[in-house]
Amino acid sequence: MLEKINFAPFKFIISLVFALIITFCPEYTDLNEKATLSLFILLFATGLWMSEAVPAFAVSLLVIFLNVILLGFNSFNFADSNSNWAVYLQPWGSPLVFLFFSGFIMGVAASKTRLDLWFTKKILYLVGDDPKHILTAILFITFIFSMFMSNTATTAMMFTAVMPIIHSLKKDDKFAKGLLLSIAVGANIGGMGTIIGTPPNAIAVGLLGETAPNFLEWMLYGAIPALIITFLLRFYLIKFYPTSQKHIDISCIADIAQFDDSIAKIKHSKIIPTWKKIMTVVTFFITVLLWLTGSIHNIPTSVVAFVPVIVFTIFGIIDMDDIRLVRWDVIILIVGGLSLGIAVSKSGLALWFANLFNFKDLSVIIFMLIFSYIIILISNFMSNTAAANIILPLVLAFSITFEQFDFIIIAVALSASLAMVLPISTPPNAIIFSTGIVKTKDFIKLGVIVALFAPIIVILWVYFLNTLI
Repeated sequence: MLEKINFAPFKFIISLVFALIITFCPEYTDLNEKATLSLFILLFATGLWMSEAVPAFAVSLLVIFLNVILLGFNSFNFADSNSNWAVYLQPWGSPLVFLFFSGFIMGVAASKTRLDLWFTKKILYLVGDDPKHILTAILFITFIFSMFMSNTATTAMMFTAVMPIIHSLKKDDKFAKGLLLSIAVGANIGGMGTIIGTPPNAIAVGLLGETAPNFLEWMLYGAIPALIITFLLRFYLIKFYPTSQKHIDISCIADIAQFDDSIAKIKHSKIIPTWKKIMTVVTFFITVLLWLTGSIHNIPTSVVAFVPVIVFTIFGIIDMDDIRLVRWDVIILIVGGLSLGIAVSKSGLALWFANLFNFKDLSVIIFMLIFSYIIILISNFMSNTAAANIILPLVLAFSITFEQFDFIIIAVALSASLAMVLPISTPPNAIIFSTGIVKTKDFIKLGVIVALFAPIIVILWVYFLNTLI
């Protein structure tokens, strides 16, 4: 049997050659040396992220290294004390890193204490045995959890919750697909609602800097259109994945096995003390409340993020093994994207792009639509975090031709969460597809509808809200 060929080195070389040719062969006017090198880094990173020649987080590390070496020193004079190489490492200390770290810790705590599964079971009991109510509950529970937890962990947890219900259905009942797709929809779109919901949101906030919206303002921009889109998709799922059963026996959910998340590898062999569950709930409530009331107490969002981390670690709700479960690769991806954004702006490449592609003749809404569809297209074939790392710095560069551009970045970043055409488009899609119940054609039909119409809802809402603020 022939050994499988490893194409990664070839992809790496092709990406490098592509970046070198596009950067140095044409004679670009008004492009200084630093901006040229920044263009090379951007193109090289784009090729690596799109080809997946190396892991996505490794590309971010390479971007930071190239920024420091190529842009941080004057003519490679490493002895130059006036060089500004450290600016490309500053994203490691960005408040967003601590904010996202806190979000991961909160997700681990919820899973470890089994509060997520307990909450899901309680809600399902409350909604009764009507199939429509069950699907709606699954959809919006997933949506809410994904606003504060990893959508991958949320999907795995909800998958565990609904499988007993699915097994109780008749064979070939379309409703089984509807339930599973509702998890994918809620997990993918729910992350739009908060800054910590999904990495593209954090990248957008990082690029906007001091003008970025706070936690509550982002929810006004993202949660409302996300809820509208999810509510509309509820009708789609109910209509095209109906069941012949008027009532579904939900007593089976009482027999859900203890949550054993193979992705997070969290063990629940020990009985969780009640006081730990209570403390976790109280800490969640206080943290979210402080995030939402930042304009009153003026405590920065990232400072509030330390509250759950400190409480959960001091009182042993999470331990060192749990800390290792944090998605450090995602955090590295965010840091790399922020460093790339600094390079594009600081080198003058952003201004060059703005002058090269003059979008002044376009309306703001058309401009947002163009880049929203672009980021959705790219995100369907690669990580939406990597896609945001590529597209958002460009959007920032182009949008400076408009008088106000903050909301443009927000709209495009939110659109990155609307890519769900293929089973490989997002981790939630991949998990749901692995059941064998949902087919590729189901994702395509749903994903195309979302990709075509959802960005319009997002853009119109963001534009409307921006006129009010």
